[in-house]
Amino acid sequence: MKMLKSLAFATLAATVAVAAPAQTIKATIPTAQPTVGLGANPITNKIYVAAPTFGGSADAILVIDGKTDKVIKQIPVPVGAANFVVVDYLRNLVYAVGCDNYSATFSCLETEINGKTDAVVTTQTILTHPGDGILGVAFDPICRKLFIANGSDSRVDVINAVTGKIVENINTSNLEPFGIAFNPVDQRLYIPFVTGQAEVFDVRHHTRIADVIVGDTNIFAAANLVTGHVFVTNDDLGVATTIVLDKDGTVLAQIPVQDNPYGVDVDPTTNKVYVANTGTGNLTVIDGKTNAVTATLSGVNANYVAVNFGSRKVYLSGNTGITVVAE
Repeated sequence: MKMLKSLAFATLAATVAVAAPAQTIKATIPTAQPTVGLGANPITNKIYVAAPTFGGSADAILVIDGKTDKVIKQIPVPVGAANFVVVDYLRNLVYAVGCDNYSATFSCLETEINGKTDAVVTTQTILTHPGDGILGVAFDPICRKLFIANGSDSRVDVINAVTGKIVENINTSNLEPFGIAFNPVDQRLYIPFVTGQAEVFDVRHHTRIADVIVGDTNIFAAANLVTGHVFVTNDDLGVATTIVLDKDGTVLAQIPVQDNPYGVDVDPTTNKVYVANTGTGNLTVIDGKTNAVTATLSGVNANYVAVNFGSRKVYLSGNTGITVVAE
């Protein structure tokens, strides 16, 4: 409960920031290699970005100073450990997960990074079954658990972030989970499937609340811990959409976006949602109150999205670098 209050305080403290004008591209940060998953620490104003070499020997987590929007450090991590990133900003820790699909021995790794020193604390093997490996990750800052979308075994693995050990497996009925999301306030996990379904799982009571069938290919999800609403990107045949669910999985809206929507994130303090459309190279902005598109920014080559609600900036990773958008 103490952690829950701390989380709520951190969120509410950010709401006192002065409202920003309409969304604009503030900066572009070129990188030597493609970037994928990323996460922001709104307290330290640092952004951590996974930069894999896809079979090379120099995977890294890039550290961006949110004040200058420049890369200030590259943290070397084992090959395969740089794919998805989540940040525990209550404790200033960073977790990077990923899989080495290129070596003769398949393995998926979890690396813990100290956010104060930006140095690796430990790396552990969490999965060795060949297959699609890790397809998404979410984090519970209250119970200090990592949720891993395990594509190799078609389930969600729950990892104790302190010990690095798997403590639970969430059965997904042989469906392959993708970019999962977690709401620490409601203690609910949202699991999209590329088959066009999505599942709501109550972590506190270890029960499945709902199975939602909507759309064609659900990819990533983001939860607003203030409103409880969840946004799922859906690359539907004909019309791509972002699906809006309430905390129990009831469909509230289907919002048309651009081609091949992929990464999504939400600012709980402004109730704005950001969707990266990989097919058209732009960013869709959605008002979470009205569930309506309010802007579309062109020239955004991105796959993944992370909101820093402390600075009111949005960071998007892509094949040629990182785009910074001011909210």
